[in-house]
Amino acid sequence: MIRIASLVAAGLLASAASALPERSFRRTVSNTTAIDNFKDVPSSAELHWVPCYDKYRCANLEVPLDYADPDAGTTVVAFIRQDAANGTGQDILFNPGGPGGSGIAFILSGGGDDIISAGGGMYNVVSFDPRGVNNSGIALTCFPENREARDAYFGTFNTALPPNEAYYQAVSLGQWCAKANNETVARYAGTTAVVQDLVHFTELQAAQDGENPEEALVWYYGVSYGTVIGQTLAALYPDRVGRIIVDANVNAEDHYNGLSKTATEDADDGYDWFFKLCYEAGPQKCAFAGESSSPGEIKRRFDDLLEKLEKTPLILSDPQLNSRPEMITKSRVLNAGFSTLYAPSTRFPILALGLAGLEKDNATIYLAAEKAASSPEIPGPFNYDTTASQEVLIFVTAIDAAGRYPISDVDEYITVSEEIRNISFYAGKSYAETNVLINAGLDLLPPESQSFPGFKKTKTKNPVLFINTSADPITPISSAKHMSQYFEGSVVLEQNSVGHGFTSVLSSCSLGHVLRYLKDGSLPEAGTVCETDTKPLVDSPALQKRSLSTVPMHFRRW
Repeated sequence: MIRIASLVAAGLLASAASALPERSFRRTVSNTTAIDNFKDVPSSAELHWVPCYDKYRCANLEVPLDYADPDAGTTVVAFIRQDAANGTGQDILFNPGGPGGSGIAFILSGGGDDIISAGGGMYNVVSFDPRGVNNSGIALTCFPENREARDAYFGTFNTALPPNEAYYQAVSLGQWCAKANNETVARYAGTTAVVQDLVHFTELQAAQDGENPEEALVWYYGVSYGTVIGQTLAALYPDRVGRIIVDANVNAEDHYNGLSKTATEDADDGYDWFFKLCYEAGPQKCAFAGESSSPGEIKRRFDDLLEKLEKTPLILSDPQLNSRPEMITKSRVLNAGFSTLYAPSTRFPILALGLAGLEKDNATIYLAAEKAASSPEIPGPFNYDTTASQEVLIFVTAIDAAGRYPISDVDEYITVSEEIRNISFYAGKSYAETNVLINAGLDLLPPESQSFPGFKKTKTKNPVLFINTSADPITPISSAKHMSQYFEGSVVLEQNSVGHGFTSVLSSCSLGHVLRYLKDGSLPEAGTVCETDTKPLVDSPALQKRSLSTVPMHFRRW
């Protein structure tokens, strides 16, 4: 999930968008009482909006499973819209990431307010649950109609196994998932199908607004995996590109080939940002700064702490202090630290507090920090569990790979695993034990009409704006530069910061370029690098003014 850091430059943004013409829309909206459960939103092959969740509008759009084969049947895609101002501005379709991320949950947790604010209050945001996700149709599960077995299996799934055991565990799951879905419609849930749904939605909305559906342009903003959707959209429908902003870019070419080896190549740089900013902030704002005389010394203390935990994990075994026994290991700290790199403005102070506690063998302080840095539960009927989203991740990546997963035996896995471990000292091991094995054993082919043909040099009707931070822990800037080369006239805007997505640290420079692009399609000059208005830790409140229980934390998936 993305968060706009803080719109200090709101006046600038509003003026940049104020020249946009208003449009005359004819939204088909029911005047019923607002619905508060997507199950109660009627399904329709036409775009039919109903009031929902107090201030939003919802639609369950019935779409063909296969646009090239009407006899294949239909499914339902859930959409939610939040209007800016009087709702007469341009709609921007938004995806927060995944695969498995819920656009509905994103909007209902306040994300739409952030996007509308970033757009100067001129653009409506329309988000959605892609096929297989949360409120939308197609059940993507390895255990159809047996949730108890699913929860029991994933509850014991172990990623910290010797390489040969890890590989065959993954193959066993993959083959099971494939066989369990021989007779299901799971294969219709790939990214190409999602892109076709977005074009279909745009055409229906254009027709409803009295415009020519065949000339309707798609305006889209995607983050993380959402960039795979955006890049695929631009590749398959270049003449339908109105505006496409792709932020925190996945190398979609690698994605469609079933494996990304370089995803964590900037993760160690992200940690270096933490060490540097912690030193600059000093002990008044960074609890882990201590009396270190340089960023390098903070790094050394961090490495020493990891080595200590590797030899002797810190345990908490007192029922008076915790509800259950806990063991804090090197891998646990690295996983938590990796997550803080996603949103440094809010998470770096928490990481520093936790590390300071660990250095003093204080497990309770670390656990409090870890809890504060965890993703909050989203209350209400729009929440869905983590295991379900993980299953979507497994299925969508396998469908998109379409049998191209390059690892066929344990020796190849060990070789690739070593390559990835060498790419990132801090994140390589974890990535090699998890994401690398997602597609093992799971061959699930999409229908021919949804098989992605690959990227080639393409001229889009309007240019694509790529954005990336310089130290993104899971989607390195090299991915943005690699994918940009396929789209003529596109530009990569670099933001000089750590974080997953440019909104992770406030930059009026970046926001200004985004607004100008939305307004008239103008792009920054090639090679433009934006600085940030604030620095994590350095511009944070002093420690005595902070409370672990009140620091907002929003985790984002790849």
